[in-house]
Amino acid sequence: MHFASSLSDYFLLIGDQVHCTPNFVTTMYGALQAWEEQPWTTLEFSSLSFSGKVFHASDLSRLASFLLLFQGAPTDRLLSEFRLLSNQNVPIRLSPSLFQHVGNFSQLEDACFSVEREKVFGDPDNPSGSVITDMFALLNTLPQDAYTLGEDYFFTYDPVRGNHLTVVLEEPQKVTRIEVLTGSAEDGTHHLQLGQIELGSDPMGQPRDCVRYVLLGPLVQGNLDQRVFYEEEDSVKKMSCIRLLALGSEQSWLVIRKIKVWMESG
Repeated sequence: MHFASSLSDYFLLIGDQVHCTPNFVTTMYGALQAWEEQPWTTLEFSSLSFSGKVFHASDLSRLASFLLLFQGAPTDRLLSEFRLLSNQNVPIRLSPSLFQHVGNFSQLEDACFSVEREKVFGDPDNPSGSVITDMFALLNTLPQDAYTLGEDYFFTYDPVRGNHLTVVLEEPQKVTRIEVLTGSAEDGTHHLQLGQIELGSDPMGQPRDCVRYVLLGPLVQGNLDQRVFYEEEDSVKKMSCIRLLALGSEQSWLVIRKIKVWMESG
């Protein structure tokens, strides 16, 4: 890691017995561009506890010193502690995973890091909620069409910085994954060129909207697919709003195809 600190802008940590998905470098490049202006310590492109983690090369010397200081401790726990010490309180894990473990998991039981199996998600849940927006509707589409599961979508034009489409959940929920798709399903045209997804709590007012929002992540080429984590695993804090926020003002047409939400089972 010390050696690599001056060779590039980013550093990918990857172990052996790992299969990479096709075009994983291109996918990671697009995500890193989208996250370039946001603060982060570790981006995770896999559910594996070791492989698929990306760091700023400028952090490598500090990370290497931290690992050497606690030799013998489980490596995956040290990586998590390093993230926490660098003021990133929750993981940033992008989906779908770009790295999968191959072979026998038992071979790694005595290794310096534990094995985390990939979480399998079923169909999205999309709990009951209303949709509010300050964008114009076209072609008889409705804002709610972007959240109702199916083929419907919301079509608008000339979005400007600060415009939003917000899902306000009927009841607060423990959400585990969010996927947002913008642009045409056929060729991706009319996607939101600059935007981000924020998660809100404490809804109030009429129409209801959340008082507090935190960033989940920026859109990557108009889309987002990301796991949702909480600062404390046993936290009772649940989210009430999911906001798609436009950050640019230089596009004409916009298709918000779908917002998909997965909730904690059980």
